[in-house]
Amino acid sequence: MMKSRNFGSGIPTETSISYASLIAQVRILSGFPFFPGTFGFVGEYRKLMKANRKKILLTGATGNMGLEGLKLLAEQGDRFELVVFALPTKKDKKILSAYENLENVSIVWGDLTSYSDVKAAVAGVDKIIHVGALVSPMADHQPELAWKINFEGTKNIVDALLERDDFQQVKLIYVGTVAETGNRPTPYHWGRIGDPLVPSVFDYYALSKIAAERYVIESGLKYWVSLRQTGIMHENILDVNDGIGYHMPLDNHLEWITARDSGQVMLNSCSENLPEDFWGRVYNIGGGESCRLTGYDFLQKMYGMMGVDFHRISEPNWFATRNFHGQYYYDSDLLENYLHFRSETVDDVLKQIKKKLPFSMRLLKYLPKKWLREKVLKFQAMKGDTPLNWMESNNEEKIKAFFGSREQWEGLPGWENFNMDENRPHQKLDHGYDEQKLSEDLELEDMQKTAAFRGGKCLSTLMEKGELRDKLKWECAHGHSFEASPYLILKTGHWCSECLEIPWNFDQQAHSNPFLAQVWHADHPKDETQFTAP
Repeated sequence: MMKSRNFGSGIPTETSISYASLIAQVRILSGFPFFPGTFGFVGEYRKLMKANRKKILLTGATGNMGLEGLKLLAEQGDRFELVVFALPTKKDKKILSAYENLENVSIVWGDLTSYSDVKAAVAGVDKIIHVGALVSPMADHQPELAWKINFEGTKNIVDALLERDDFQQVKLIYVGTVAETGNRPTPYHWGRIGDPLVPSVFDYYALSKIAAERYVIESGLKYWVSLRQTGIMHENILDVNDGIGYHMPLDNHLEWITARDSGQVMLNSCSENLPEDFWGRVYNIGGGESCRLTGYDFLQKMYGMMGVDFHRISEPNWFATRNFHGQYYYDSDLLENYLHFRSETVDDVLKQIKKKLPFSMRLLKYLPKKWLREKVLKFQAMKGDTPLNWMESNNEEKIKAFFGSREQWEGLPGWENFNMDENRPHQKLDHGYDEQKLSEDLELEDMQKTAAFRGGKCLSTLMEKGELRDKLKWECAHGHSFEASPYLILKTGHWCSECLEIPWNFDQQAHSNPFLAQVWHADHPKDETQFTAP
């Protein structure tokens, strides 16, 4: 088969017709025995390639991940016809204006929350890359809109796809999020797919993405994947000034990925060379060892490139101590082994950021550090949805969620007594069944053990051995009955969707759900009574 290289991807991709077939067809069409590389062959070759290229629908093309994917996909004119689905906002129109005249790119203006818009966009496409979402912090300030865009928008895509006669041939690449698994304190700061989904309190974005992923997994589609995106290190990260940076604890662990490598994930997931076993699974996206940073490491690197010691211009109690999201991954190499997308490190991106540092930031190292801390940075740290603002306004709900209590916040040490152990021991979470068993050997008894470890029951009395896609009946510790496939429950960390609805009551759930309690009780005392979040 003829193979071509993606731009720096490292993964070969096969065209839909063989090299020999192409040559034969070109010879017939041209009437001359041209060979590859000759003038006559090239024109006919391109015509044939265009006739056989795949049609891809891309949502979320103007975000950090989507835009990088758009750049790479648009370069593949011989392989792909790209349909970009976007809201007709002033911002999106400006970004996409650079692509509207490309021969292989068409822009469809529409709304993910409109089923008719989505159905029209889905018609005739071979693959769908669904990146579009309302993300934090905007999603947390507009939870109803987040639900409409993130869950209902995904549902619209799946439902529109299911209306097509050929829906089992179309491939759906859904982009989830690391926020689904919520806060991961030590010793569980390394994670893998199948760990419990315990979104951070007030994280409406995570709730909507969990529901959307569940809908994709249980849709009945043959070709789907959910790729849980992690933190994206991009060149404009210093422009993010919304307070969410103070939500990240200093001892938070996060395996980042660069924006360009995120785009490479999208491009390589469209390869025709991927094996069948790639599909129908959930993966963690991560940049690997060179992209693993604690919150403390992150601050050191960001301020270090400005020539500033961040200890001199901040205090530890400006940052939350829990209730964020992030982890290092045991299993991010799995996706890399399929897609071969890693080409950059965090430090590579930081070098690019440093080259573009605005003059005001280059001046920081020359300013008096005490004045800078008290008059500039502390002022910024008190603006918006931040810990210092919560203390100033006595926001008890946020204080409880992110610190436990005001007293615990007041007891936090200064830098002189702060200890950041970079080599803390870690251990895998128990998933509640024998993971040494092959999937084809899992049976009803394994389902019963799995449910019991979650404080519930498997209500079904029959199950075909090894059949993980047919739904069974379950009941959680709180009496909610639901249907779900064994794959969803055992392999992806999902459990009872009703227990994830507002209000959050993880304190109560942890007393009857050992699966969830592993994570929750790692930084929440067993006698702690949280709250009913609005």
